[in-house]
Amino acid sequence: MSGIVRNITNNELYVYLGDNKYRNLRTGGEGEVTPNMAKKVFKINVECTIIYNENPLLENLIKELNLKIEK
Repeated sequence: MSGIVRNITNNELYVYLGDNKYRNLRTGGEGEVTPNMAKKVFKINVECTIIYNENPLLENLIKELNLKIEK
């Protein structure tokens, strides 16, 4: 199961890949974020996590439609 987080500064959704690595669901960009920084900029989104794990094509939809999440 993959966890989905929202960047609180820009409302981008990221999937947690493990080992402090995250992938932006809209752009596909990946990077490492320290645990301290992650606590400051990411909020876990339980609803998106459930939907993402039940619908593997959600990432393609987000990319194709260039979607961001609203608070």
